[in-house]
Amino acid sequence: MNTNRIPALVMLLAGAVAVIVTYINHYSLEDMLVVLILTLIVFLVIGVVIKLIFDSFHIEEVDEDRVDDEGEVVEKTELSDDNEDTEGEGNAGSDVTGEQTEQQEEA
Repeated sequence: MNTNRIPALVMLLAGAVAVIVTYINHYSLEDMLVVLILTLIVFLVIGVVIKLIFDSFHIEEVDEDRVDDEGEVVEKTELSDDNEDTEGEGNAGSDVTGEQTEQQEEA
């Protein structure tokens, strides 16, 4: 998850709200700028804290190469002579390729 933009978005949103509120309440320009600077600094810190919280979850994006048509995660298996002795759904493809390589060696 890309969380790099969160502090900037939080700052801009808070800054826009601060400027609109100070304009409606007829603050002087100097007071508006002081309020805006303080708002941006405070909400920068808040945005960084939110970013750190999101980053702490370690959400792993699903790799499209590892998902089959039904949405289940497919484990990658290596073809080797040791895998031919084990039975299971993951080795069904290796048995076929093992037979094909034996046929190619005989030819």
